[in-house]
Amino acid sequence: MNNSLPRLIDGMIATLRREVLPNLEGEFARGQAIGIIYMLNSIQRRASWSNRFFQEQLIAFSKASKELQAMAGELPGAPLPGVTNIPDLPDEGALEARRNAGDEQLCHMIDWLAERRDSLPAGVVAQVETILDNYLNRQLKWDIETSAKPMFTEISRGRED
Repeated sequence: MNNSLPRLIDGMIATLRREVLPNLEGEFARGQAIGIIYMLNSIQRRASWSNRFFQEQLIAFSKASKELQAMAGELPGAPLPGVTNIPDLPDEGALEARRNAGDEQLCHMIDWLAERRDSLPAGVVAQVETILDNYLNRQLKWDIETSAKPMFTEISRGRED
């Protein structure tokens, strides 16, 4: 069994705080370690295991389930696991490419609207701008939600308060 990514990162941060920071001399070195803690917090909020990571585990589970199901007659009353269909999910690279393509398409839409603003009805322009603004606001809120609390003061002082 594997730990979750957030739990692994929590362990790294705890080790840095408990074992590394107290043994560093100088504010600069401590500030650099605190910077690493900040980056780990940022990664923790934005990262997760890739689809491929889970797919490999599901493939192993499915194989074991099928093998145990084949032995069902020899295992009366055993709580046999059900066979799982493995979803064909895109990997993180494919998801990022889809997101980037979507952003590029919206950029083209913004450029198109800017070129034709005067030839379109004001209500249509306003509606398109509202849709684009809502998208951009959602993206900004997501960036803020998935960003770690800045630790500039702690980094510059070389200590956490």
